[in-house]
Amino acid sequence: MRLLTIFVNYNDTEMKRFCIFVLGIIFSISITANNPKFSVLTCWPGDEAYSLYGHTGLRYCDEERDMDIVFNYGYFDFDSPNFAWRFILGETDYMVGAVDYDHFCQEYIQRGSLIVGQVLELTPEQENELLELLVDNCSVRNRTYRYNYFYNNCTTKVRDKIEQVAGPLSYDAVAQYPTFRDALNSLLGDHPWFAFGINTLLGADIDRPATVRELQFIPGIFMHDLDSCYMVNAAGERTPVVAMKQLVLPEGEDDAPMQSNFTPFNVSLLLLLMTFVIMLCEVRKKKTFWGYDVLLMSVQGIAGLLLLFMALFSQHPAVGNNWAIILLNPLALILMPILVSRIRKHKSLSLAWLQVVFVVLFLLSAMLSLQVYPLPLYFCAIALLVRSLFLIYKENICELSRF
Repeated sequence: MRLLTIFVNYNDTEMKRFCIFVLGIIFSISITANNPKFSVLTCWPGDEAYSLYGHTGLRYCDEERDMDIVFNYGYFDFDSPNFAWRFILGETDYMVGAVDYDHFCQEYIQRGSLIVGQVLELTPEQENELLELLVDNCSVRNRTYRYNYFYNNCTTKVRDKIEQVAGPLSYDAVAQYPTFRDALNSLLGDHPWFAFGINTLLGADIDRPATVRELQFIPGIFMHDLDSCYMVNAAGERTPVVAMKQLVLPEGEDDAPMQSNFTPFNVSLLLLLMTFVIMLCEVRKKKTFWGYDVLLMSVQGIAGLLLLFMALFSQHPAVGNNWAIILLNPLALILMPILVSRIRKHKSLSLAWLQVVFVVLFLLSAMLSLQVYPLPLYFCAIALLVRSLFLIYKENICELSRF
């Protein structure tokens, strides 16, 4: 599944002409095609953000008529009005289209990604029904759908179309991962910043136990489950859905991604160390470097505003119930000028107790397993905690440092 699967560079009129041309050919042979075959294409992940989870297509191949196309639920119109804003709000509309098989594979050939095909064991009647269903789905009036990362993406659409003609499917597979978050993180090991952003932005809803079917939003998981999937007839007899599995496109030579030390873990650890260094310098110089507090609380508050905005206005799944907002709290933007003003006027800094409360509640939510947080957030929490306690007891600490 891909956040931005394939870029469509032609305008809407050209898209219509393209679909009408291809689908017209398909429709003309749909009744008389001899031994056509459908197969699920699972495309391996790439290194770009939009390709980190892979992609799924549904291939229709009729060798006798030299027909080989892929139904692709990953198209979108980047030039549509307010696309970026609608994407942020989770109101992105995707489209299904039919494309020549060679053209579909070209992107994966260029980046050296693997494609595995699973030929479906459908009856001729089911194949004709599926083809007619897909042709109708590609029509101008039906081709657009509201994209949902977990429940309505390129992979789940393919699965649902197969079920429409084959009936409810029976899976012998067990859930490969306990939760949605575990499934997401399984493919993000080489992309620490993307993993940190996803794990911070998505809340407690993705930490609940996930079923076999729910995890099939990831192409690789659906491919695995399809291998042990059966159609069940009225007599209770089971027929495997997959007739044959084949390597459609071999994996090419691909350089290993460069490993950088600039990771969320290292940055957050450096932040914690810097906090201790600055406090040590403040004790020695008998000064308060309030600019550091401005930096800390600005980042904390801006991140909190983002979480609050997504929770209130975005339709993206799992961004609402996010306990990370306790730590990344937008109230920090209100507290910051007040706290800095009191620092500069050498007044009591008891207001910093609010920061202590934020951090303690955050750590308590983790202890109660309300949500799984990325490790760098804990370093940030400790930095805010020790900094706040230092500001509260700075005078006493300075007095002790004289001895």
